[in-house]
Amino acid sequence: MLGEFLELSLAAEPLADAFEFYRSLSFQPVTVGDQLAHPYVALSDGGVAIGLHARAQTGPRLTFVRPRLRDYARALRRAGIELERAALADDEFNHVVFFDPNGLEVALLEARTFSPAEWNRHNVRACGEFLEYSVPTHSIERSRAFWEALGLKPVASGDAPHPWQRVAGHGLVLGLHEAGFKPGLSFHAAELDARLEYLRARRVDALAGSPVAQHGCASATLRCPGGGSIYLLEARD
Repeated sequence: MLGEFLELSLAAEPLADAFEFYRSLSFQPVTVGDQLAHPYVALSDGGVAIGLHARAQTGPRLTFVRPRLRDYARALRRAGIELERAALADDEFNHVVFFDPNGLEVALLEARTFSPAEWNRHNVRACGEFLEYSVPTHSIERSRAFWEALGLKPVASGDAPHPWQRVAGHGLVLGLHEAGFKPGLSFHAAELDARLEYLRARRVDALAGSPVAQHGCASATLRCPGGGSIYLLEARD
């Protein structure tokens, strides 16, 4: 359906400041192609990739790679998905953009803009293990139906600290939360206190607590360039 998840795409200007921030979190740069017209860099921690784009966009964007995109765009329209933007001509890099029920941008590209990142197993992930991309929703049922229609499947759910459901597929894990907060990457972070000490030493702004942590679970929120957030949750045995 969607193709394969490529990256969490973020608007970042100046690009260098955002790049150095994610490098401080142990994300490693990957070589990108020249398909895009604007300046662009990508980084990966071996679990999730982030694309930093010197362009205007309404918010974070989930970007997937879908070959034969022109054919699939017709299928999206038949399924009732309204395309916010569509570039599908022979002389341009084909892509479409649409929104999920909560206003989260989704983009499909006709081809990858970088090769799959290689991760040295000896590298340390400062944030821990990628858990999910956490997004707020007014209705889990409506959000789940939307993402299920695109091929993601429910894998976990709960009621604390608010109703939530996790869906997964196409290389992405998405956390749907009936709560109000900024969307952000969430990580399971073993030895959280030590990680926070390390991150603060690297001048990363870390606050105690997060909106997606279950009761009794230690957590923290990292403030990111451009006003975004990353959520660290103490890993439980």
